[in-house]
Amino acid sequence: MKRKDLFREGFKSVFQFTFTKADELTEAIKEVWEEEKTPQTKSKPRAKSPTSKEKLPAKPTTVRKRKTKMFQTLSLPPGASPDFFSLCTGCNECIFACPYAVLFPVTTGESGKIFPHLDPNAKACHLCTDWPCISVCPEEALLPYELSGEKPNFGKAKAITEHCINEKTGESTCNACFVTCPIEKTVKFKGNLPVFASSSCTGCGLCVESCPSFPKAIQIKFKKQ
Repeated sequence: MKRKDLFREGFKSVFQFTFTKADELTEAIKEVWEEEKTPQTKSKPRAKSPTSKEKLPAKPTTVRKRKTKMFQTLSLPPGASPDFFSLCTGCNECIFACPYAVLFPVTTGESGKIFPHLDPNAKACHLCTDWPCISVCPEEALLPYELSGEKPNFGKAKAITEHCINEKTGESTCNACFVTCPIEKTVKFKGNLPVFASSSCTGCGLCVESCPSFPKAIQIKFKKQ
């Protein structure tokens, strides 16, 4: 047999084996497909064996809301009238008018109404002489101080002496609260530590804002609303 015919016979036998196995694989796949198409009867679920004690359905859990005083750590805008919550419509005009972006809206949890507030411990009220937040209020929820006869009273400043730089250095190293306070004779020093006069302090928060200590050595204690 010639070499050429030998290779030809060899390749022929190899291809014949491959074709045979391919046909067998195709037939097996067809059988599987036929079984998949054939609907199978579903087995009936077993009946539950009767028990002596039946489980009672769980009672729904009732979540009780804790009644808390709203806005305990926030203050109303300057000039807030005694009827502020009934007069304020939540128009946010005072928020837009504030040049220092001190005011921000707060949504109540009960009624869903929005009221403007400020947090002097986070951002100080600059006690503007023209009070743009008051003059822009369309509902007289914020009254000019010359009409109400009062002065701003967000709270009172209190020194936290253990955080004060002067306490740490033992000297009169810092007087930032004295320099930034806009009301005379409100900040005094007893030794080298600041003391705040409650009679004249408005709780504006400028002393807190200027305090270089961390944590802050001054905190505004809010009045009850």
